[in-house]
Amino acid sequence: MSAPNVILTLTAVGFLLIAAEVFVPGLVLGSLGALCLFGAVLVGYMNFGVLAGTLIFAALSVVTLGGFLVWMFSFPRTAVGRRIMLPTSLTPGDSRPPSSADLLGREGVALTPLRPAGTARIDGRKVDVVAESDFIQSQDAITVILVEGMRVVVRKKIVPTVAA
Repeated sequence: MSAPNVILTLTAVGFLLIAAEVFVPGLVLGSLGALCLFGAVLVGYMNFGVLAGTLIFAALSVVTLGGFLVWMFSFPRTAVGRRIMLPTSLTPGDSRPPSSADLLGREGVALTPLRPAGTARIDGRKVDVVAESDFIQSQDAITVILVEGMRVVVRKKIVPTVAA
């Protein structure tokens, strides 16, 4: 096989392997593709000298950069791109989570054992909570004693006993 055919073959295989990396992640195919492109440049240097090798390197660099830029702008608009990429924006509406500040002093029920973290139902909604100290069993009554950002600290509600 002549040197120009080897260079073209290595270049084509290299670009195909790099393109396949999009669908089979793990850097294996992309690394093999980069090695093929490096091999094409190396064959150019060995068979045609420094000037031709440098021109091959420059041409591959420009084509790679141009192909990458075209891919970045066109791939998200293709059917495959729309299927595997996340949408660019969220659905309209308030993206902030519901405020936890209004939970201070509220009462609820532990839905899971709190050891010390778990889930509770407070005012009809599920809330991730942390027990203040002791473990709290599922279905025990709880009271919110502290709210720090998204951290909601609860304590087991003490039910007064009536002396007989």
